Amino acid sequence: MQVIQSITIATIPAFVFAVGGEHNDREIIEIKQVGEEEASHCHSEYWVLDENGELIVSIENAPVIVEYRQIVEHDENEK
Repeated sequence: MQVIQSITIATIPAFVFAVGGEHNDREIIEIKQVGEEEASHCHSEYWVLDENGELIVSIENAPVIVEYRQIVEHDENEK
């Protein structure tokens, strides 16, 4: 399974949000892609979330570079 590790907003200057980093004194725990793609249009949106699942930043319809990290899911029955 892949999860988003960081997202860079391709602007000058560039803004980078990375899991494990901080923004406005809040730790970034998760970055989620929440946009939707339909036949007539594509809405690009990413949420940067804190440890309580609260929204820190929403990035909408911006040019971004997304870096993913591969994680391994273990079956609870594995020993």
